[in-house]
Amino acid sequence: MCYTSRKLPAVFSLRPQEHLPARRTVLKKTAALSLALCAALFGADDKAGEFVTHTELSYVNTQGNTVTDAFSLDFTGKKAWGAHSVKLDFDALYGTENHKENKNKYFGELNYDWQFAKHFTLNYLAGYKNDKFSGYDYQFYTGPGFKFIALEGKVHHLDFQANLLYSIDQEMDKYFDANGTQINYPDYEGMPGLTREKGAYDDYYGYIVKGNYSWQITESFKFLEEASYRNNFDNPGNYYVYSKTAVESKISDILSMGISYKVDYMNEPPSDKKYTDTTFMTSLIIDY
Repeated sequence: MCYTSRKLPAVFSLRPQEHLPARRTVLKKTAALSLALCAALFGADDKAGEFVTHTELSYVNTQGNTVTDAFSLDFTGKKAWGAHSVKLDFDALYGTENHKENKNKYFGELNYDWQFAKHFTLNYLAGYKNDKFSGYDYQFYTGPGFKFIALEGKVHHLDFQANLLYSIDQEMDKYFDANGTQINYPDYEGMPGLTREKGAYDDYYGYIVKGNYSWQITESFKFLEEASYRNNFDNPGNYYVYSKTAVESKISDILSMGISYKVDYMNEPPSDKKYTDTTFMTSLIIDY
């Protein structure tokens, strides 16, 4: 791939290089903590508690006038020992249309909880998102918080969570043709004669609030709702909202069928990107 060189405008300039070592230190410490939590989650000690997983799988393929493939995965793994628990959530979506990529997203979130009282836990959270069609190369956040368990029963469960966060938003590089028209991913791959502008980098402190509700309507039918709101202390207009609404119908002890609807909203998306992504999905669910 060839690029023509030109001076980047100030709006695309990065923060001074002397801050980079401090950022790398933060990322290294966070990575070490995340690895430690993962080790706890996937540890082999059976006495530490039961390892429970929930996996949702969906695949679509069409042939004819259009050739499409779409694959999605929602995975949750949780392990508890005494008053402690670790939970990993992973969400991936990939798709092509006429052999051209049109979806490429994955998201992971790791939660550690210490339940020191009947209705309260101390929490530590780390999250990472990569979506090639969102305008961001990656988004990362991490920080401590607490969880309030409002309802805990066989029929209803409701909890609320709040965390203070250190966040990083790294926008994707931008590519322009000779006429100054922006060329988006994946069209710019392999195109000669493009000009590249470095994606903007932003790190900041903020917070996230989350809610999680489930209702076991019958022995075989369940309703779920989860939602989150993440914001920036320095720029309150830069916020993100996520929601997932789902129903599940049990087929057997470990198999269920599910329908879900996800909304992923950015209030200040990168240039030329939409505010909202929605995903409607039917899936096979495996619990074990």
